[in-house]
Amino acid sequence: MDEIEQMQMIMATVAEAKANGKKLTIEQAQRKLHREYITRQLWNKHGLRPKGFLIISGFIGDEEEGFISPDPKIDTIFNSYLNMSNKLTGATGKKLRSAMDDLGIDYQNSPTYPLDNLEENAA
Repeated sequence: MDEIEQMQMIMATVAEAKANGKKLTIEQAQRKLHREYITRQLWNKHGLRPKGFLIISGFIGDEEEGFISPDPKIDTIFNSYLNMSNKLTGATGKKLRSAMDDLGIDYQNSPTYPLDNLEENAA
């Protein structure tokens, strides 16, 4: 996807929000597209929401009222990634990327959040 296609997607997202009586900034539209790209794959391929992905990937926290919760640290990092404030770098990011690889989730071609040189940044 090139820059023109990215801008067209962002403009369409902003226009759709406006038609529904909402206002999105360009940055909010980018975040929305990125989140949808990842979560759509999780749901369409595996019927998983982000928290479910973390649990089946083994990032298990505590049991809460009969339900297992994801590890809060991993959950926070993954949510930061979905909000585009983290690029899944470092040891935890590498584990998350590995878990997505295992499920066949393409996280490197997000339309608005390119993740260049992940191996270099993962130190």
